[in-house]
Amino acid sequence: MTKEGYYGFCDRCVDFLFPISMALCASMLVVAIAHVVMRYVFNSALSWSEEFLRFAMVWFTLVSAAILHHRKGHVGIVIFRDMFPDGLRALCIRVIPWLAVIATASVTVNGVLLLLRTYRQLTPALGISVAVPYSAIPFGFFFMTLFGIGHILELSFGDTVPPREIPSYSEQE
Repeated sequence: MTKEGYYGFCDRCVDFLFPISMALCASMLVVAIAHVVMRYVFNSALSWSEEFLRFAMVWFTLVSAAILHHRKGHVGIVIFRDMFPDGLRALCIRVIPWLAVIATASVTVNGVLLLLRTYRQLTPALGISVAVPYSAIPFGFFFMTLFGIGHILELSFGDTVPPREIPSYSEQE
């Protein structure tokens, strides 16, 4: 697979993940509104809604974090990195994506091991296997690993280290 082919694959993964993220967000909104209406209008709270919302929030967070990782949108403290001399700065820029891939791959593997240890347990309110909410961990981090590999490829085949990030101040009155 070529570098461009891998980038295209990652883009298709994001096209797959984005609707999942939006569906989770919409379902959380609908269930939260239903919970409030049932509790305060009908004085009869839904027994399952809080558990559902907690699990949906975890799924939403990890799927969205994977999308954000693909877009390089995570918060980074570049001010310190940009203070380094050019050689050390370039080393940091090339090493940190490798560390991120190792970390996300480790969480993916440990997430799968967690599923194997807990899949027989049931959640109290929904009565589903805890593997369903816990599977968000290996799912989200698997995609973060794939996207991190894409970032490594981009740096490995790139000609130069990205320029220093200089804050821009605009004087608008």
